[in-house]
Amino acid sequence: MRFNKYQVALRLTQKGVGRKKILQELYNQSFINYTQEALRYRESLYRGVVEVLAYNEEGYPKYLKEINDYPLVLFTKGDVSLLKKPMITIVGTRDMSKYGKWAVGYILRPLIGMDIVVVSGLANGVDGEVHKKCLEYGIPTVAVVAGGIDKGYPRSNQDIYDEISIKGLIISEFPPGRGIVKGMFPMRNRILAGLSSATVVIESDLSGGSLITLELALDYGRDIFCIPCNISRYSLQGCNMAIGEGATPLYSNQQLLKYCQNLDIS
Repeated sequence: MRFNKYQVALRLTQKGVGRKKILQELYNQSFINYTQEALRYRESLYRGVVEVLAYNEEGYPKYLKEINDYPLVLFTKGDVSLLKKPMITIVGTRDMSKYGKWAVGYILRPLIGMDIVVVSGLANGVDGEVHKKCLEYGIPTVAVVAGGIDKGYPRSNQDIYDEISIKGLIISEFPPGRGIVKGMFPMRNRILAGLSSATVVIESDLSGGSLITLELALDYGRDIFCIPCNISRYSLQGCNMAIGEGATPLYSNQQLLKYCQNLDIS
């Protein structure tokens, strides 16, 4: 499959290069052909273990399609019905502190038994801990991976990937066998922000990928929350900075519970 033209165009739009012209090109016939090619490709994908979901098919995530650079196709592995449920995205630093690890379990615990799906990025640190706690608590979880759909990244989280593919859902905009390059992570971040009605950040440095996800969520008109962090750890001041710039501080798990109770679960 020839994915390069599509992926390069998406990357350019994120950089603001020729945005209007590129967005028009994204949806012309050549990219319709890309979608059709991906759908034809699905017949050979691991005998149905990996599926392809196109932007114009029933079941494509409603919130994700609202963003102006939504993926034309999603590769999925697991329970695709989770894409129809209300979602919140929870992300954070790879350099997770003991407080950050505690905070993950603390804010997730009230969501046990609710019909809410928690989305994260399978990275080391906060993201991986979010998925672990969701699996432990029985909370449905979706992992958005940066590279090809067939492998977890980093390798140290392969066991989490394997369990989510059985009990939850893995999604990517890249086909099996596609290696990871640096530009894929910002592309992954836009999916993390676009899937959900809200993004929560638990610990971030001042220039981390979690803040990129938060900024994207804000651009998409979504709700954004940050957990205040210890001011003695300068390396993790991203959340405090974001709160100072307008993100909603998340002071208790009951605050997040109340927000989730008001989401449309129909």
